[in-house]
Amino acid sequence: MSPMKRKVAIVHSDRYANWVFSDAHPTQGRRFINGFTAITGKPRVLEPRHATKEELRRVHGDNYIKEICEEHISDEWDGKRSDLAGTATLFAGGTLVALESLLDKSAELAIHLPGAKHHAQRDYSSGFCVFNDFAIAADIATKDFNLKVAIIDIDAHHGDGVENLTRANPQVLTFSIHESGIFPGTGDTSEPENNVFNYPLKREVTGFGDTALLAGVNKFLPIARHFEPDLLFLTCGADGLKADPLTHLEYSIAGYKSAAQLIRETFHSTPILMGGAGGYLPDSGTPKVWATVAKALTL
Repeated sequence: MSPMKRKVAIVHSDRYANWVFSDAHPTQGRRFINGFTAITGKPRVLEPRHATKEELRRVHGDNYIKEICEEHISDEWDGKRSDLAGTATLFAGGTLVALESLLDKSAELAIHLPGAKHHAQRDYSSGFCVFNDFAIAADIATKDFNLKVAIIDIDAHHGDGVENLTRANPQVLTFSIHESGIFPGTGDTSEPENNVFNYPLKREVTGFGDTALLAGVNKFLPIARHFEPDLLFLTCGADGLKADPLTHLEYSIAGYKSAAQLIRETFHSTPILMGGAGGYLPDSGTPKVWATVAKALTL
């Protein structure tokens, strides 16, 4: 018997379009608007809220939170745009709204396209990520609700921030499938460490393309089944897509769909939180990947 169609919620706000540093910057807020428009099936739409400082403190230091919220986006960002701090807390809070919909069982798949800021560290921003929303959400799920969380990251870049901020928590499993040799330059070992797993892709070893992606997902699935998570977080970076300007993995839309179907079939009764993470084709490939994965996880 085929799994039943999931109840879907998506957290969205037109304010997400404000996430713009410059016309030439790789990260453009309009990708979230385009992704929301591309997702079909009439999911329930939820409004985001700002994460509180108490919530941010679960994984970030006080001085860093003060720097962002009261002074400016840190030195990584062009122009130190103080107006973007509010958007950063909205991104984090939006993921927590998505989590809440899973916890209260009003949704079985919760989508937040600006979610999965997987490079953000305890005391500094990194890789276009300010607050590590998935790490905060995992902390809440495990410590406040005693749940187990498995995080699979298919973004082209290693999920270093999530890994660093959750590695001490035995109720969190992380598995990152990523291109070796690019930013952030970590995650190159495939040797597991407790519940931390990495599957680095190297052209001369694993190859690139859909076959490599699906091999990584198939490596993850039995590990995650053994872990028996109560929640599954999917860091659904679209930057592995062929033609993405920042990476070389050459995934196809069909490859992303197949990866999502494998996850869906294996964890058909496990609530899923999907975050959009990276993707730098804001008007074409990125929203199409997100919409394709969302549909595959639903059906």
